Amino acid sequence: MPVGLKVSDVIAISGHRDYPDRAAFFRGLDNLRAREYIFGGARGADSDALQYLARTQPKSIRTVIVPNRAIDQPLIARVRTSQHATRVIELRNTGAARFQIRNRAMVDRSTHLRAFYDFRGSGGTLNTINYARTSGKSFDTWNLRRYNEAEFMKQTPKEFNAWFQKMRGFKVHLRAVKGLVIRYIKETLKTTVPGFLESLGHAGAKTLESIW
Repeated sequence: MPVGLKVSDVIAISGHRDYPDRAAFFRGLDNLRAREYIFGGARGADSDALQYLARTQPKSIRTVIVPNRAIDQPLIARVRTSQHATRVIELRNTGAARFQIRNRAMVDRSTHLRAFYDFRGSGGTLNTINYARTSGKSFDTWNLRRYNEAEFMKQTPKEFNAWFQKMRGFKVHLRAVKGLVIRYIKETLKTTVPGFLESLGHAGAKTLESIW
């Protein structure tokens, strides 16, 4: 569970319509506990999370917010909403900005955003993260990108440092990337975690968790 979240919090879930690793996605749901969850009503991560949390946390409130009407959503999303949502909010927007309006409504109604993101560089999930960031909303990111470890280890130290700071900036859950980080520090940089952190200006820090 994200640090500081309590069972009374309202957590919005945002994610891609397509993602390769369902097990990684479900792991990112397993550490959440909330009184209410908010979903976007689309196929993919929205509908999968709704179904999964209905099964694992059946006493939770599960609110689905749709851009226009529920009937306008894809078939699988309509079925999941009908089966598992406890409340549906129809925003009744039909313009080009309707999805962005829906995403912002999800963030505005929540106390925390959990974004499932593969760093594709564009799309609704990134826009939702950026809106949460600029509006001062609590958020974190569960990384869904699959890394080729052999290629990852070939990064230059400069490239790795930029990637490392990017993960911190997106508040990526450390559990999802910790193994890669430690392996690069030990095998490519040939140093220890405290030594690496000191090189970044965190003198005295001993663990990744202490500066994440």
